[in-house]
This record gives sequence, structure tokens and C-alpha cells, in this order.
Amino acid sequence: MSYQALARKYRPQTFGDIVGQETTVQTLQNAIENDRIHHAYLFSGVRGVGKTTLARILAKALNCVHGPTREPDNTCVICREITEGIDMDVREIDAATYTGVDNVRELRDVTQFQPARDRYRIFIIDEAHMLSAASWNALLKLIEEPPPHVVFMFATTELNKVPQTIISRVQKQILRKLTLDEIIDRLRTICNAEKIEAEREALEIVARRGEGSVRDALSLLDQVIAFAGRAITAADVATVLGLSETTFFARLVTLIGEGDHAGILEALNEASASGRDFKMLFRDLLNFVRNLLLVAGGANEAMLSMSPEDLAVIRSSAETFSYTELLRIANLLLRDDETVNRAEHQRLAVEIALLKAATFPRLRAVEEALSGAPASSPAGSAASRRRTTAAPAIGTTAFLDRVQKARPLIGSYLANAKSNRRDGDKLIFTFSDAFTADAVRDARAALDELAREVLGSAVTIEIEVEDDKPSASKAPPLREDPVIKSFQKHLGGEVVDSRKR
Repeated sequence: MSYQALARKYRPQTFGDIVGQETTVQTLQNAIENDRIHHAYLFSGVRGVGKTTLARILAKALNCVHGPTREPDNTCVICREITEGIDMDVREIDAATYTGVDNVRELRDVTQFQPARDRYRIFIIDEAHMLSAASWNALLKLIEEPPPHVVFMFATTELNKVPQTIISRVQKQILRKLTLDEIIDRLRTICNAEKIEAEREALEIVARRGEGSVRDALSLLDQVIAFAGRAITAADVATVLGLSETTFFARLVTLIGEGDHAGILEALNEASASGRDFKMLFRDLLNFVRNLLLVAGGANEAMLSMSPEDLAVIRSSAETFSYTELLRIANLLLRDDETVNRAEHQRLAVEIALLKAATFPRLRAVEEALSGAPASSPAGSAASRRRTTAAPAIGTTAFLDRVQKARPLIGSYLANAKSNRRDGDKLIFTFSDAFTADAVRDARAALDELAREVLGSAVTIEIEVEDDKPSASKAPPLREDPVIKSFQKHLGGEVVDSRKR
């Protein structure tokens, strides 16, 4: 086969080729130089950051004809065979297909023999978290006291699934996700080597989609090159990867905020018609909302790493929401992140996630009512929505901050109360809107507990409504309806308004 994928062709072959893992590289090189080679290593990190690659390079450095050495020469027979995966003394094992106890016993028997030719008999076990508990137990004694000529190297993306009894017996090396600039530089180097012209913005999009993984980014770059040839533009990347434009996300978030279910379904149908991947669309939507939060929170805009045109869209979109609203939208979407990632029918999962987020009514109408501004007046601007109607009572600022974190929606209601005051062991909030007051009353038990934690004493939260009139003759509130309660239990919603039809 004449063609070789970029991820394989440019796979690092020496420690010097490794990108972004300087701490781990220095640790391993110093260990070799000072003759402090450990009998077992565990490399962990997200996919595509170099776990197995580092293990192979370490194996070459230990077994090189001129080694152990800080850098393998990659010219001797041993280095070449390890690179090609045919060295008899360096064995790579896929743990997903090597989970039986009998397999481990066979491995234990092999370790008793001296290397056929190399200095060390090395076992590289990839996806080590896939080993069964019985397999780990069978390996335990061998890892603790291996023969002097044996070195184990484990690689895993899920360190939490490796037993602590194993972790305590190995030298753990945690590989970090690469930064956007590091991946872009690597892509640029490879494009130059391949004599491919690529726009900076095009490489930035590919690198961002790599999500910290060089291998993923190179696989995407391969795909784009196959389409665009030797001149790559941002438009080419958008066409191949089905990228969702910033303006599309601004529209989608606006629809969520307005509770426009029909508009959301129409937008997602357009996304499907253009061939977009719904899992990636949802991930990009979360990233878009994060960017809105950064802008609305006053963060350095250099953190966004985007074009001036996209940044203008982000600013404009952020101005249509209060910071509390953005936090709430982000919170709702994050609840379904794992569901979308694991769903077999991803379009349906994304539709449900967005519709659930849009089911919750916006806070804007309530805030405008509390501020005394008519709904049609300019007071609906972002600045007026961020305005509170009364300063918190002495000693309650920390309480309000705590509620904002624990119960964002209720926290927003409290922050926009008509007034609040402390009367002995009571913290009294007054609302001009009965429905908002009822929503806060429903959470009073949790608020009492939060107040006790923050204020250090038993404090009762009291809710008052201006011009509150007895309503004994009225029908029970909608929130007491068993059907509504069922919806609240499963969807996490809160009734803030009820109307007769």
C-alpha cells in the first residue's frame, strides 16, 4: 500500500518528536540516564495524546543497541522492528481481547523466560481499563515483583477504572490534552512537509475539532485533504466536516431562550438536511454557550480564539441575555450531554435535549415585572435585566450567592425580589408576583437548609406577596396537580405561571 494515513506517517518516533508532553518526556529520559528504570509504567490521558506512542518510544530507548539511551537511534535492527511491531521481545496486547484469566496466566509464564535477543522483555498493554477484575488480580503479584528483565507499560483513557492496588505499584504518567495552538503548529508542520497550503482559520477549525487529540485532528485533516487537494480553505473544512456556523448557533440559542419549539425543530431539520453530525452539533452548541458566558462574564476575549466576524456574533448574542439566563441555559443543556453522546438515535436525543431546555420559560418577563418596566419598553434590554430592585439585607449576600450556585432558577427569583429584610431568625423576601412567590415557597425547605449552612444559625425563609389576598375559595394551584408533579420529577421543571384557557 503506497498511501499511509497522516496519523501513521507522522507518528512520533523519538522523544523529541512528542508534542505537548514535556514533563513526561523529561521524567522518562532522566530515569533512563540515571538508571532508575521502573518495572511498570501506566500512561493515562484522553485519546490521541500519545500514550501508546510514548510506550513504544520508551521500549526502543530501553532496548536500542546503543541503549538504554535518552533517544533511540531508529536505525538499528531492534528499533526498526519495534517500530514495525515485529520485535519478539516487545509485545503489544489489546486488553479488550485479552481479558481472560487464562491469557494472564500465559503471560505470566512467558515472563519467566529471558528475552530472545533484546535487553528487556516488554509488554505494552493498550486500553488497560478493559481488563477484568480477575485479570488484574492475576497480574497483581507479577506487577509487584516482576523478573528483572521484564517491563510492563499500560495505556488507558480511563484511569478511574484501573484498580488502586495496581496504581500503587506502577509509575503513573498522566498525559495532558494538547492546547489549540500546539495542535495548530503540528498541523502546520505536517502541511508544510506535505506541500499543502492551508489557511490558518482552516487549521484552527480542524484543531478545535480534534479536542486536544493530535491523532483525531490528523484524521480530520486527511479527510479534508482528500476533498480539497493541496489548497485548503475554511470553507472546505466547513463543507467536509459539516460545521455549524456561529450564526446558526446564535439563532438556536435565541429559539431556546424564547421557548420556540417549532423554530427549534425547523432549525434542526435544516441541520439534518445539510448532513450535519448531531453529536458534534450538540458539542459545538455547548462550546458556543460557553463562549457566550465568557463574553457576558467579562473574560479576556483572547480565550475565545475566533475570527472577528464570529466574535461580533458572539457579542451580539450575549447582549440579548442576562448572565443568569446564560447560566441557566448552559445548565439545562449540560444535563443531557452524556445522553446525547451515548444515544443510538442522536438526532432524536438532540431534539429532546433542546426542547426540554426550551420548556422552561424565560426569566425576562418576571424580571421586567419586578423592575416595574412594561414588557414593550426598552427596559427589556440586557442592562435593565441585570438590574436588581433592592439591595440585599445585611448578611444575605453570601446566602444569595450560595442559592445561585445550588438552585440557579430560585436564586434568580430571590435576587430580583421586590425587597428583602432580616427580622431576627427570619429572612423575609417580598415579591410583587404571586406565581414567583409560590415557586420560591416550594423550595423553602432547601432554602432554610442553605441559610443555616451559610449564616451559621437556624434561619427561616419567609415569602410575602404585595397586596396578597386570601384565596381559600380558589382551586388548588397547578403545581399540586399530580400530572404536573410527575413532569417535574422526570423533567426537572418548575411551574412559574398558570393560565386558564
